[in-house]
Amino acid sequence: MDRLCLIGDSITHGTGDDLRLGWSGIVFQNRPRLTIYNLGIRADTSELIEHRWHHEAKARLPVQQQCGLIFSFGTNDSALEIGKDIRVDLEKSLNFSKNILTNAQEWLPTLWIGPIPIIEDMQPFNSGAGLYEFNNSRISSYNKAYQELAVSMNIPYLDIFTPLSANQFWRDSQRSNDGIHPKHLGYQELASLIGSWQPFQKLVT
Repeated sequence: MDRLCLIGDSITHGTGDDLRLGWSGIVFQNRPRLTIYNLGIRADTSELIEHRWHHEAKARLPVQQQCGLIFSFGTNDSALEIGKDIRVDLEKSLNFSKNILTNAQEWLPTLWIGPIPIIEDMQPFNSGAGLYEFNNSRISSYNKAYQELAVSMNIPYLDIFTPLSANQFWRDSQRSNDGIHPKHLGYQELASLIGSWQPFQKLVT
């Protein structure tokens, strides 16, 4: 593998990491020959990603090299925007996800990483652009539906919601920040899950 695009939201971006590495900086720090393009955007949903991912990735992944795609999204889809509604309801989220991943899989090797758990008693979350209420029960339902979609599409899917929900280091790291984004120690836990995932190891070697 020569180049990878990581496409997703603030967790993909690494928001909150006091060392400014995020999970990608940790996982790829010993792979200097692999070019990584972090295309994570804070607060992005599947709908927003569906509109941007292909032209952003196409500009970075030449046909002459071995390239791949890693998607990670969903938490923002499930968020309730205070005074409004769920940002992207589950049915629409699945449709956007299917469109994204169908086109991605037809183009390049593709992996999908699911949404994260959050700290419920620190809600609502002030994004600076609005107030959002995240809820683990809703996130769990999106995660389960994404898993089922991934199986039906034969796309490797990493459930990070379940192990991180029981990971005290992750939860403590989120709680020490804003309840959504962990600090560096939390990203280390996430990087460990991703780095040890067999489909990920197969993709990058």
